[in-house]
Amino acid sequence: MNGIQMRCLALLMSAVMMSGVAWAQTWNIGILAMRGEVLTRSHWQPLERLLNQQIPGEQFHIQALDLHQMQEAVNRKTVQFVVTNPAQFVQLNSHSPLRWLASLRSGRGGQAASNVIGSVILTRRDSGIENVHDLIGKTVGAIDAQAFGGYLLGYKALSDNGIRPERDLNLRFTGFPADALLYLLREKAVQAVIVPVCLLENMDEEGLVHKEDFVAVLNHPSSIPCLTSTPLYPNWSFAALPSVSDELADRVTKVLFNTPQDSPFHWGAPASTSQVETLLHDVRQHPQQRRLWLDIKSWLIQHQWVMGGVALVLLMLTLNYIWVMLLVRRRGQQIERNNVQLRQQEQALETARQMSVLGEMTSGFAHELNQPLSAIRHYAEGCLIRLESQNEHHPLQTALKEIASQAQRGGDTLRNLRHWVSQAQGNPVMTEEWRCVNIRDAILHVWQLLRMAQHFPAVTLELDVDARQTLNLPPVLLEQVLANLILNAAQAGAKKVWIVVEHKDEGARITLQDNAGGMDDELLRQVFQPFMTTRDEGMGLGLVICQRLVRYGLGEITIKNQRAADGQMGVAVMLDFSRREEQKRDGENSFTG
Repeated sequence: MNGIQMRCLALLMSAVMMSGVAWAQTWNIGILAMRGEVLTRSHWQPLERLLNQQIPGEQFHIQALDLHQMQEAVNRKTVQFVVTNPAQFVQLNSHSPLRWLASLRSGRGGQAASNVIGSVILTRRDSGIENVHDLIGKTVGAIDAQAFGGYLLGYKALSDNGIRPERDLNLRFTGFPADALLYLLREKAVQAVIVPVCLLENMDEEGLVHKEDFVAVLNHPSSIPCLTSTPLYPNWSFAALPSVSDELADRVTKVLFNTPQDSPFHWGAPASTSQVETLLHDVRQHPQQRRLWLDIKSWLIQHQWVMGGVALVLLMLTLNYIWVMLLVRRRGQQIERNNVQLRQQEQALETARQMSVLGEMTSGFAHELNQPLSAIRHYAEGCLIRLESQNEHHPLQTALKEIASQAQRGGDTLRNLRHWVSQAQGNPVMTEEWRCVNIRDAILHVWQLLRMAQHFPAVTLELDVDARQTLNLPPVLLEQVLANLILNAAQAGAKKVWIVVEHKDEGARITLQDNAGGMDDELLRQVFQPFMTTRDEGMGLGLVICQRLVRYGLGEITIKNQRAADGQMGVAVMLDFSRREEQKRDGENSFTG
């Protein structure tokens, strides 16, 4: 019986002891795995052992995590403690409020180097890269876009030296472990790398690389025996998540502050994160800067129906605005067309008024001058009759014949003007009194009549006309037009006048060219407007009358600037009588301007 009781007691004691072990709670410590899981667990194993020894009844386990795994573990609450740098603490603290318990104070090789973090920008010694500007266009490796020592500090240093990494460099992010970057640089897969300080020296001590093969592109003075390109910041700190009780947090903190002298880790009061937060703001990686958009997005999702209604109203207002603008544009175009038509009508009315005035003037001149010219011609003819009866060879007979001829010519001119006024009033063209005119004879007669040799001795005439070329025109109409055109060319300063006649169908085209320098474009567009002149003594009616007379003769007149045969610029006037039958059939015998 005693033996049975002893065995039961032993079993009971064993069950109690095993239940005590089972009742011990497990706590996970997430540690940033800068150099990979194996090295991280090996490096931080003494911390796990220390906590398990000094805090009985609790079990602590280390988990090596990269940046994104650490964030996910904190969000899912699969870790209760974290050991990381202050930059990631700021990132993690924006999602889950952490409590800093302690910061690492232990030294590397007897010096306070293990609790600082910075970046060094390395390249191969034989790369030929001597300064940061030589990196432009090169491939530069880094750990992660959010890695503090593995990118952000180097980004800030490059920016301070006038380099914009995202624009000027070909960035290549490799993730953890950071050792891979130095291997890539050694194999020339990248031209430069941004790595945490002392990584090169640690790998050199471990025999993984030779630090003599590498050189810092940018050097920054520091108190640690490592190549440095940036200022140094506090590194490893120990933090607890909100799920950890105050009692356990106090116990852990007490153990960390009272580590034995021979321990590889010595801890002190938590370091400030103010400098780190300032740098994160400078490189636009602070979580508060990025959270603004997330807050806006969350608000939009919560009020999506309201925002949908606002968007619908804005869309309707936008469509209404577009519709109104289209109507305004259409109305504006209509108003512009109406203005153009109104200006054209006003111009037509003004032209009609001017032509009415010109018609009245012409009728008045013709009426007032017709009787004196008839009297002159009758007196001259009467004198001729008396002189011939007394002396057939009287010396005044030639002069009296010329007087009678010029009086007749003046009468014919007035008759043409009267016919033009009659045509302008809608009456048909009367061709019964027209006669055949020799073009060459008409040109020479006008040249002699104007006494060009006496009044304009510097002006010469060059003709290219068939002596047999004729036109059927009203009396002296061609001479009247040519006289005006030749006189205009001479008064404009021409030194030579070319007249070319081309036979066209049953008519002719007469081109008069001078070398007086041409006309202003603006004046050329208004050349047939009544009362437009550039001469002080001119009335602005010469070309207008010429146009009306040519149209009365079933022709058309055009004027343009054209270079003369001698290479000088001048005016070319074309009198086209080649489409007379067509114009007569189309009824183009009435015009007002």
